[in-house]
Amino acid sequence: MAMKWAGAFFIILASFLIGWRKSKTYSDRVKHIRQFESALLTMETAIVFGADSIETTARFIAGTSEKPASLFFHDFAEKLPSSETSADYIWTSTLQQHKNRFAFKPGDIRLLEQAGHMLGACTQEAEERRLKHVTAQLERRREEALTEEQRLAGVVRAVSVLSGLLTAILLM
Repeated sequence: MAMKWAGAFFIILASFLIGWRKSKTYSDRVKHIRQFESALLTMETAIVFGADSIETTARFIAGTSEKPASLFFHDFAEKLPSSETSADYIWTSTLQQHKNRFAFKPGDIRLLEQAGHMLGACTQEAEERRLKHVTAQLERRREEALTEEQRLAGVVRAVSVLSGLLTAILLM
């Protein structure tokens, strides 16, 4: 009988942890979008004033932002001087390497890829316009992610615990 109770406890615990982990992705998405929104605003400011290169700006962002965005910008800054390819290609490849560290949806990744398409390849005004556009889109996505988090995170946790309870009851 004690084994049944121990098994039921572990089933409920496992289902709770699975639900908690899934609900955490909702809050992580909001956090990660906010990190990139802030980073792109910093990059836009550096482009407008023309004070720093893309590499210097990326290093600054890597030093001031939180993980995982700081890791992305650190790797991006490291690859810029050592590569013969364009900043656009480096941005996209670095984003693809790091996309599993973020809680982004595929549309978020495509939007961030757009942010890098013009880096170093056009005028300051065009880069500024592109970054403003992407930042506005990220703000909208952040608001959607926040609404989604408020609506679904608690539901996911509750359903996972209830499904664990149901499974434990059925197995007893």
